[in-house]
Amino acid sequence: MSKEPIGSVAEEAAKLFAVLQNAAHDAPPAEETAAHQTVDEPADEHKLGPDCVWCPVCQLIHRVRSTSPETIEQLSTAAAHVLGSVRSLLEAAADAARQTREDAASRSSRPEEEPAQEPAQEPARSRVDRIDVSEDPEPWD
Repeated sequence: MSKEPIGSVAEEAAKLFAVLQNAAHDAPPAEETAAHQTVDEPADEHKLGPDCVWCPVCQLIHRVRSTSPETIEQLSTAAAHVLGSVRSLLEAAADAARQTREDAASRSSRPEEEPAQEPAQEPARSRVDRIDVSEDPEPWD
């Protein structure tokens, strides 16, 4: 046995899963499983094997199987963050489009004489009041 420190339950489960996955990947298939596959599958159907290098699906499966669980977890977390960002971007775009439609509908529904009768709007004040609190304009000199 190695003298590795014992990790959390999730870390130990991930290590156990990796060992079992490597053992299952390296073990030859059972004869009855291989015989069952050859009877049920047509000869021209694609079969996943270690020699398959042309199929992008098989290459992806091989990459996922050979990647550590921590890396997969980080990638899935990053993908979730990217999808969340895309979702908020699309929601913001939908809100902006809805607001534009509502503004256009409100402008087109007004009679032509109403805008002339409205009082002139005051110029908008700045929401931020700038207050100079420094005594010396350049205190770092």
